[in-house]
Amino acid sequence: MTAIAEGVVRNEGGTRTKFVLVCVLCGAEFAPDVMYRCPGCSGALEPRYELGSVDFCRHPDPEQVYFDLLPLTSREFLGHGVTVRTPCRPAPRLGIAIGVPGLWIKDESLQPTRTTKDRLASVVTAVLRQFGVREFVGSSTGNSSTALARAVRMDPSMRAHFFCGEKFIANHDIPADPRTTLTAVPGSYVAASAEARRFAAERGLHFDAGFFNWARREGLKLAYLEGLDAMDRTPDVVVQAVSSGMGVLAAHKGVREYLGLGRLERMPRFLMAQEGSCAPAARAWREGRAELGAGDRIEDPRGLATAILLGDGSPYYPYLHTIAATTGGSIVCAAREDLVVARHLLHALEGIDVCHAAAAAVAAVRDQARAGWIRPDETVLVNLTGRSPMIGGI
Repeated sequence: MTAIAEGVVRNEGGTRTKFVLVCVLCGAEFAPDVMYRCPGCSGALEPRYELGSVDFCRHPDPEQVYFDLLPLTSREFLGHGVTVRTPCRPAPRLGIAIGVPGLWIKDESLQPTRTTKDRLASVVTAVLRQFGVREFVGSSTGNSSTALARAVRMDPSMRAHFFCGEKFIANHDIPADPRTTLTAVPGSYVAASAEARRFAAERGLHFDAGFFNWARREGLKLAYLEGLDAMDRTPDVVVQAVSSGMGVLAAHKGVREYLGLGRLERMPRFLMAQEGSCAPAARAWREGRAELGAGDRIEDPRGLATAILLGDGSPYYPYLHTIAATTGGSIVCAAREDLVVARHLLHALEGIDVCHAAAAAVAAVRDQARAGWIRPDETVLVNLTGRSPMIGGI
């Protein structure tokens, strides 16, 4: 491959290719393959597209609409009905209540499994089909595996094995099925991920690399492309709750692509939120550190926002730090009681029921507006990433 700039993709013969993989850290380029980290520096990889050839179509499936910004060479690899389009709208009543009249909300709780992870699952399984992978292994705190299991069950040719920490088994909604298994292991997400990796290696199966799986991030990106297309202005601030933060990397990439396409006026500031009881990234950011150390590890993370309770964020934090630093953003935490208040405000003022992880984003906006970091005249886009399948209401 020859050197490429953002949005320019050419092979050695000068003809167009759909995408190449580029290391986020060192810029090395690779031909498309199911590899997730740079062989040279172990950095995260991301697909790059030729933006001059991008065109959007009308279609009920979001993946079809944004196909030209997905790492797929044929629409035939996509499933059908794995995801749906979700609303992005102004939320003036909630905005006024928390000091941000220009608040917009993207409601991903309306996806089939009630979280934005359905988007991830649709693109991951499509990419695996593209490369001929029919069986894989993964782990999560609940939402990702639930969404991936549903996507696998919709394709009779696929099988998947999922692992989770024993305390997170209630977060999973994976019905008994011979093609989708769930195994609980002692410990947290980190322990479950290690066991999943071992299981995959012993059986020679494909291991879903979580945060480093670029197909996951490309799927999550679609929520933001939809949201930005629904807005009548460029947001000043983009907000999401984070654990590893792959959704924020996805959003940042989508914004960069839309800037390249001339569909946005400027780069927004990125605000990332964690729960105070499990906020190593927020603490490191506050202390001015670019990396997490052994002292930042939380062996038994606890809190209300179970979807974002990640005890060891050291492999991912440098990417979040870079986004916060380069966009003028921030990484913050919200107290348990603020998550409860934010969740009730969303329900009372906007009629939306979200999990406490999604509510953390709203709590962070309220806190930052009170602190003056968000001005009353700014437009803020909050991605409400979903609600737990086990939650029936407030």
